[in-house]
Amino acid sequence: MNIATHFGRTSKIMALSALLLVPSATVFADEAAFKKVCSSCHSGGVKGWMSGAPNVKKKQEWTEYHQRHNEEEMRAIVINGFNDHKVKGGCKSCSDDEINEALDFIFANTK
Repeated sequence: MNIATHFGRTSKIMALSALLLVPSATVFADEAAFKKVCSSCHSGGVKGWMSGAPNVKKKQEWTEYHQRHNEEEMRAIVINGFNDHKVKGGCKSCSDDEINEALDFIFANTK
């Protein structure tokens, strides 16, 4: 194998490896939406403690919710409101897409 072939293969492997290390823009968008809409209740602060909202950092707190409702049902609850959960988490300016991005972040971190 000549040096040009070796260099070509090595650079391709390095480029592909770099892609695996860079989080997608979707991951950042989902987390940003979560922080905007859900974090005040679902990140373990006083507001979440007072309301009894499960903490996104504690998977075991979400077990009951995942057993009772599938993702589609949970999306409907958050978007439409249900019992103590406000419509869109109380975010009047949020689109359904933003809410779904926030829920994608929650699901990815609580299952």
